[in-house]
Amino acid sequence: MMPLKKNPRQSLWIQPYKLICPSINQKLLMRERLFSLLDQSQANPLTCVYSPAGFGKSTLVVSWLRQRQLTYGWYSLDINDNDPNYFANHLIQALHQASNNGCPQSLALVQQQEYANLHSLLSKAMMEIALATRPFFMVLDDIQAITDPIIIQALRHWLKMLPVQIHVILCCQNEPPFALSSFRVKGQLIEIGSAQLAFNEAECGEFLKQNLDFDVPVNVVHELVEKTSGWPAAMQLISHNAHSTSDLIDASGRLGQGAFEVDSFILTEVVSPQPKKIQEFLLNICVFEQFNAALCNSLMQQSDSETYIYELEQRQLFIYRVQGQERWYRLQDIFRDCLIKKLQAGCKDRWNRLQENLIHTFLNGGFTIEAVQHCLHLKEEKYILMVLDTSGVELYQRGQFATLTKMFNYVSLDATKKNRKLSLLKAWVLLATYREDEVAKLLPDTDIDGEDDAELWAEHTVAQAQAANNVEEFELARSLAEQGMKYLKPDSFVSRTVTYSVLGQSALCRGELSNALSLLKEAEKLAFDHGLVQQRLWSMCLISDVYTAWGKIHMALEVQLNAIDMAHDNCIEDVPHMEFLYRNRTQLLLEQGDLAQADRLLLQSEQVIEPLGHYGLLNIHVQRGQIALWRGQHESARNLAFQVNYLLQNYEYHTDWLAHANEFLLACQSCGILEFEPKCIWRQKHLTCAPENHFYQHYQRTYAIRRYIAGDKPQAIAQLRQLVIAAERVGLTLQAFKNKLLLVLWLNDNEGLRIWAAEMPKFSELKPLQSIWLSTVFCTENLDRDWPDWNIWFSHRALDVGNATLQLDDILERLNSQHASAHDLVTPKEAQVLLLIGEGLNNDEIGTSMHIAVSTVKSHIRRLYRKLNITKRTQAIEISKHL
Repeated sequence: MMPLKKNPRQSLWIQPYKLICPSINQKLLMRERLFSLLDQSQANPLTCVYSPAGFGKSTLVVSWLRQRQLTYGWYSLDINDNDPNYFANHLIQALHQASNNGCPQSLALVQQQEYANLHSLLSKAMMEIALATRPFFMVLDDIQAITDPIIIQALRHWLKMLPVQIHVILCCQNEPPFALSSFRVKGQLIEIGSAQLAFNEAECGEFLKQNLDFDVPVNVVHELVEKTSGWPAAMQLISHNAHSTSDLIDASGRLGQGAFEVDSFILTEVVSPQPKKIQEFLLNICVFEQFNAALCNSLMQQSDSETYIYELEQRQLFIYRVQGQERWYRLQDIFRDCLIKKLQAGCKDRWNRLQENLIHTFLNGGFTIEAVQHCLHLKEEKYILMVLDTSGVELYQRGQFATLTKMFNYVSLDATKKNRKLSLLKAWVLLATYREDEVAKLLPDTDIDGEDDAELWAEHTVAQAQAANNVEEFELARSLAEQGMKYLKPDSFVSRTVTYSVLGQSALCRGELSNALSLLKEAEKLAFDHGLVQQRLWSMCLISDVYTAWGKIHMALEVQLNAIDMAHDNCIEDVPHMEFLYRNRTQLLLEQGDLAQADRLLLQSEQVIEPLGHYGLLNIHVQRGQIALWRGQHESARNLAFQVNYLLQNYEYHTDWLAHANEFLLACQSCGILEFEPKCIWRQKHLTCAPENHFYQHYQRTYAIRRYIAGDKPQAIAQLRQLVIAAERVGLTLQAFKNKLLLVLWLNDNEGLRIWAAEMPKFSELKPLQSIWLSTVFCTENLDRDWPDWNIWFSHRALDVGNATLQLDDILERLNSQHASAHDLVTPKEAQVLLLIGEGLNNDEIGTSMHIAVSTVKSHIRRLYRKLNITKRTQAIEISKHL
């Protein structure tokens, strides 16, 4: 808008509308909390009400002045008021009227143009008004329109010499053109900004009640306040012509019919009046959900973003500081959305460049997760490929498998195959999320062409080797891994670590336990040395498997506990490998009769496996079912058996999973609690192959149990004898023991007694409480025998693990509820250590009492202190006294 051209001789050119306050709506909302703030202005010379357009500044001031029946003058300013004479005419006229004709001499000077300057004129007016007896308010509306330095200087001096009779109220869209710091220092300034002017939830509800002819639910009111930040103009436009709640907020949760009008108001009344440099800055930073000056500088290749951010704050242009993050900011949602729409509609090329720059900005600044979130929001392949190419391996190493899976969902198979590194990354993700059947399609054989190609070929071969392990092709896995190892560079730490773990897993599954342990420890060392956290976790999982197969249960549990602590310290508790770890640990806890801790661990396992859907719940249902069956909770066990039976018929599972599921269903059948015939899965290939690993042993033993239940006792016993021979040949101590335990129960004769006598020393070491209980479920022979120490393990009391652990469970529950975090619970072993500390035992004595090494005792104590947030033994003793 151009200023009006006036005749300088026409000294008293008055525009009457400029001295009249704006009219207000009959349905005006009375906002008593803001009136109370304005009431304080009667004791202060200056009040400043500032915010962007649409916050109701003028309306608030007018309604307060009228409601409180106060005397006031009004002057609405615009660009034309930047002429000193024009300004003087209107201000003196407004002051004269408001003071009940209190400055006639000043008015005459204006009319005759007989004043030296604006400053002297205002000084004269103040001397006249100082004689008045009645106070009044002078409102200068839209003061930000003043840019003339002469007027600004005069106003600055005028405000400093205000007599007590005048209280000035400044209304503006940002801070006025002159500093107010001196008033702030003296405590003479009342400030009301957009944060105070915004509707709160109660005011929003009252506003809608006054302006709509239908009731608005509380949740809709809450959502409107959230989306608009209580901006009165937005509330007015959204509610205009609204006839139902869906007109306010549509089914998808977006603003309803008034959204277009809100956008139009923002662009014309808020954005357009801003300087061009501010507009451009806003159009650039609107791509950020949150930002700081460094990010803005990086995005726009400039160095003065902090100055722009400060100016946005001064203008209150819908910019908010992010709580808890120093010097981080965000734009109000509907304001930001409006700017984004303007960008997208204006120039698609600019929009695309901005998106690309934004992702580079995030990646260069180390904000990988923000880059991922943004490209997933855009759902465009080219942007996702940018992030995968730069940070895909980093995300994989941090265990972000679910995130990578989402990203690959937007990348075509052809685009993945064109980039060999990308196809390798996807293969790793598929293997980590139990989708090994997709790997073969993704990684076709490729010819070796040059050193770089050889490296990629080797990495692909290792991925295929892992897939071969997962589908139980162990010889193929070894062959592929050994081929790949030949071409891996010494500094290919990720691939070399994976290769060692693949070779170790293959050796474990072929019954080469010593070789497996050596390879897996090498994998763990490489992973530890190079910070490959999730690869180290997987190596530790497999190492615990080796110890379990050897029957070294305490060592397996110790490795598992260390792995859980490591995952906790590195925030990777939700990677799929944790399900494998929790599953195996739960099985060992069940074996030793620790049902309560196994129950708690199953909750964590379920959270990890949940993203895989129903498929991944098989083991959880099985282990919960075993606990329920052991506790005599037959209804719960029956329901879980039904779920297990359903999953077996609808999904393909690894033999290890099948072995546990089949065994559970047969146990339920033997207990006579099923109302249906279970459909166990028997694969001829795995029933006839050499049982050289723990899961083939388990699978074939379960088939022998099926034969025994069906009445074919001789064949069942013959099969168990063969399993014992195979297990002892390759060192599967625990599996050999479980096979012999069944033989002992099924052979109530001299052979059975001979086996019993030979195996008795292992009972105290292994504590196979679950195997004992489960074996009795599968036995129809007489359990009353006069064999040495038989009743210690097979009496009714010995089989009732619930009573044996009840007291410790009660103590553990009190300990965890009163002293530990819900996310870091004390284990039964740690509780046992605490109780022994309370009895005054030292570490050596605790180790002897619990049949564990002193180093293990110290590990338990370290974890116990961390979980209970204590540092001294005396504190531990004090806690134990109250248990």
